Amino acid sequence: MKKNFFDIGVLALGLALGFGGLSTAHAKPKVTETIKTYAVSATSVAGLVQEMNEKGPKGFWAFTDWYVRWTGDCKLSVTVDITLPKHKNPAKMPAEVRTKFDAMLAALTEHERQHGRHGIAAAQEIEAAGCAGGDAILKKYNAIDVKFDKTTDHGRKKGVVLR
Repeated sequence: MKKNFFDIGVLALGLALGFGGLSTAHAKPKVTETIKTYAVSATSVAGLVQEMNEKGPKGFWAFTDWYVRWTGDCKLSVTVDITLPKHKNPAKMPAEVRTKFDAMLAALTEHERQHGRHGIAAAQEIEAAGCAGGDAILKKYNAIDVKFDKTTDHGRKKGVVLR
Protein backbone atom coordinates (compact mmCIF):
# COMPACT_ATOMS: atom_id res chain seq x y z
CA MET A 1 0.00 0.00 0.00
CA LYS A 2 1.29 3.42 -0.88
CA LYS A 3 1.57 5.99 1.88
CA ASN A 4 0.64 9.63 1.55
CA PHE A 5 4.02 10.71 2.77
CA PHE A 6 7.43 9.19 2.49
CA ASP A 7 9.56 6.97 4.58
CA ILE A 8 13.23 6.58 4.84
CA GLY A 9 14.68 3.17 4.80
CA VAL A 10 18.17 2.44 5.64
CA LEU A 11 19.91 -0.77 4.88
CA ALA A 12 23.29 -1.25 6.40
CA LEU A 13 25.38 -4.15 5.26
CA GLY A 14 28.65 -4.91 6.97
CA LEU A 15 31.01 -7.31 5.34
CA ALA A 16 33.45 -8.17 8.08
CA LEU A 17 36.13 -10.59 7.03
CA GLY A 18 38.37 -10.20 10.05
CA PHE A 19 39.31 -7.91 12.86
CA GLY A 20 42.31 -5.65 12.78
CA GLY A 21 43.95 -3.78 15.60
CA LEU A 22 43.95 -0.37 13.99
CA SER A 23 44.13 2.80 15.99
CA THR A 24 41.78 5.75 15.62
CA ALA A 25 44.57 7.51 13.70
CA HIS A 26 43.72 5.34 10.70
CA ALA A 27 42.49 7.09 7.54
CA LYS A 28 38.84 8.09 7.41
CA PRO A 29 36.40 5.74 5.70
CA LYS A 30 35.97 6.34 1.98
CA VAL A 31 32.52 7.89 1.44
CA THR A 32 30.62 7.78 -1.84
CA GLU A 33 27.28 9.58 -2.09
CA THR A 34 25.01 9.09 -5.07
CA ILE A 35 21.86 11.09 -5.64
CA LYS A 36 19.37 9.51 -7.97
CA THR A 37 16.16 11.17 -9.06
CA TYR A 38 12.83 10.17 -10.44
CA ALA A 39 10.85 12.56 -12.59
CA VAL A 40 7.66 14.30 -11.60
CA SER A 41 5.79 16.69 -13.88
CA ALA A 42 2.53 17.64 -12.16
CA THR A 43 1.86 21.34 -11.76
CA SER A 44 -0.50 21.22 -8.77
CA VAL A 45 0.17 20.24 -5.17
CA ALA A 46 -2.37 17.40 -5.35
CA GLY A 47 -0.86 16.19 -8.61
CA LEU A 48 2.66 16.25 -7.21
CA VAL A 49 1.61 14.32 -4.11
CA GLN A 50 -0.14 11.71 -6.25
CA GLU A 51 2.81 11.41 -8.63
CA MET A 52 5.37 11.07 -5.82
CA ASN A 53 3.19 8.46 -4.11
CA GLU A 54 3.05 6.48 -7.37
CA LYS A 55 6.62 6.92 -8.60
CA GLY A 56 8.61 7.27 -5.39
CA PRO A 57 11.13 4.62 -4.41
CA LYS A 58 9.68 1.69 -2.49
CA GLY A 59 6.36 3.50 -2.25
CA PHE A 60 7.75 6.60 -0.55
CA TRP A 61 8.66 10.11 -1.68
CA ALA A 62 12.36 9.56 -1.04
CA PHE A 63 14.62 6.82 0.17
CA THR A 64 18.16 6.50 1.46
CA ASP A 65 20.22 3.34 1.57
CA TRP A 66 23.61 3.32 3.24
CA TYR A 67 26.07 0.49 3.11
CA VAL A 68 29.16 0.11 5.25
CA ARG A 69 31.80 -2.35 4.10
CA TRP A 70 35.11 -3.27 5.57
CA THR A 71 37.97 -5.57 4.73
CA GLY A 72 39.99 -7.94 6.86
CA ASP A 73 42.57 -5.22 7.41
CA CYS A 74 39.84 -2.77 8.52
CA LYS A 75 39.65 -0.51 5.49
CA LEU A 76 36.18 0.97 5.47
CA SER A 77 33.96 2.40 2.81
CA VAL A 78 30.48 3.87 2.99
CA THR A 79 28.09 4.14 0.09
CA VAL A 80 25.10 6.44 0.53
CA ASP A 81 22.42 6.19 -2.15
CA ILE A 82 19.70 8.84 -1.99
CA THR A 83 16.68 8.88 -4.28
CA LEU A 84 14.67 12.10 -4.55
CA PRO A 85 11.96 13.54 -6.77
CA LYS A 86 12.97 16.03 -9.46
CA HIS A 87 10.53 18.13 -11.42
CA LYS A 88 10.91 17.84 -15.20
CA ASN A 89 10.02 21.46 -15.84
CA PRO A 90 9.79 23.59 -12.67
CA ALA A 91 9.03 26.71 -14.71
CA LYS A 92 5.62 25.23 -15.59
CA MET A 93 4.57 25.13 -11.95
CA PRO A 94 2.62 28.14 -10.68
CA ALA A 95 4.87 30.26 -8.44
CA GLU A 96 3.02 29.26 -5.26
CA VAL A 97 3.27 25.54 -6.07
CA ARG A 98 6.93 25.83 -7.01
CA THR A 99 7.73 27.63 -3.75
CA LYS A 100 6.02 24.87 -1.77
CA PHE A 101 7.69 22.11 -3.79
CA ASP A 102 11.14 23.70 -3.48
CA ALA A 103 10.77 24.13 0.29
CA MET A 104 9.59 20.54 0.69
CA LEU A 105 12.42 19.25 -1.49
CA ALA A 106 15.05 21.18 0.51
CA ALA A 107 13.71 19.73 3.77
CA LEU A 108 13.46 16.26 2.24
CA THR A 109 17.03 16.41 0.95
CA GLU A 110 18.34 17.45 4.38
CA HIS A 111 16.36 14.66 6.04
CA GLU A 112 17.79 12.11 3.62
CA ARG A 113 21.33 13.39 4.07
CA GLN A 114 20.97 13.00 7.84
CA HIS A 115 20.29 9.32 7.28
CA GLY A 116 23.43 9.18 5.19
CA ARG A 117 25.40 10.86 7.99
CA HIS A 118 24.25 8.07 10.30
CA GLY A 119 25.87 5.56 7.95
CA ILE A 120 29.09 7.58 7.90
CA ALA A 121 29.10 7.78 11.71
CA ALA A 122 28.62 4.02 11.88
CA ALA A 123 31.68 3.51 9.67
CA GLN A 124 33.73 5.91 11.76
CA GLU A 125 32.76 4.08 14.94
CA ILE A 126 33.57 0.70 13.39
CA GLU A 127 36.94 2.00 12.32
CA ALA A 128 37.64 3.44 15.77
CA ALA A 129 36.85 0.00 17.22
CA GLY A 130 39.39 -1.63 14.91
CA CYS A 131 36.47 -3.35 13.15
CA ALA A 132 35.57 -5.30 16.27
CA GLY A 133 31.83 -5.51 16.86
CA GLY A 134 30.94 -4.00 13.50
CA ASP A 135 27.61 -5.76 13.11
CA ALA A 136 26.44 -4.52 16.51
CA ILE A 137 27.48 -0.98 15.57
CA LEU A 138 25.47 -1.24 12.34
CA LYS A 139 22.41 -2.36 14.30
CA LYS A 140 22.90 0.60 16.65
CA TYR A 141 22.88 3.07 13.75
CA ASN A 142 19.91 1.38 12.10
CA ALA A 143 18.06 1.93 15.39
CA ILE A 144 19.20 5.58 15.38
CA ASP A 145 17.68 5.95 11.91
CA VAL A 146 14.38 4.45 13.07
CA LYS A 147 14.30 6.79 16.08
CA PHE A 148 15.17 9.76 13.86
CA ASP A 149 12.19 9.01 11.64
CA LYS A 150 9.91 8.64 14.66
CA THR A 151 11.01 11.88 16.32
CA THR A 152 10.74 13.89 13.08
CA ASP A 153 7.60 12.08 11.90
CA HIS A 154 9.60 11.06 8.82
CA GLY A 155 10.65 14.65 8.28
CA ARG A 156 7.20 16.23 8.47
CA LYS A 157 8.13 18.07 11.69
CA LYS A 158 11.07 19.54 9.77
CA GLY A 159 9.19 20.77 6.72
CA VAL A 160 8.72 17.70 4.55
CA VAL A 161 5.12 18.54 3.74
CA LEU A 162 3.34 19.49 0.57
CA ARG A 163 -0.13 21.00 0.90
